[in-house]
Amino acid sequence: MERKIQKVFVDTGFGFPVYLLNTPMVKVRGHWTPEIDYTRLQGLVLQQLAHKAGRLTGAEIRFIRQAFELTLQQFAKRFGVSHVAVMKWEKAEESATVMGWSSEKDIRMFILSKLSKTSDEVLRLYASLEEVLPSKTVKIQVPLSKRAA
Repeated sequence: MERKIQKVFVDTGFGFPVYLLNTPMVKVRGHWTPEIDYTRLQGLVLQQLAHKAGRLTGAEIRFIRQAFELTLQQFAKRFGVSHVAVMKWEKAEESATVMGWSSEKDIRMFILSKLSKTSDEVLRLYASLEEVLPSKTVKIQVPLSKRAA
């Protein structure tokens, strides 16, 4: 099998573009495809979303909810809102949601509390989220290493 490293590969399989850096690729039936572990990649994308420098989008909220296998009702209950509010957030698609900053901060903390092995990382994230982040477009970039390949 032919193999190569692609400097930037845009993966849209999570419902929004994720820019994979230094992606190992393999040629399968004449087409180049990423040679990565998507379960590990999902965790890396979730970590990137927790630390994202801009507000979360509707597509990212849907991805977070589905990654943790929560229904609209379960997700809404966990964050103290109605399922209609969650539906409204998710309908924002590629735009920033209209959720309050405290809800978004709680969602980010939830992600990290589920993924992190240390409480220090959770505390550092909480401290970094003191001020409301701008509603700007921020690319999710995941530098690939042996952890995802």
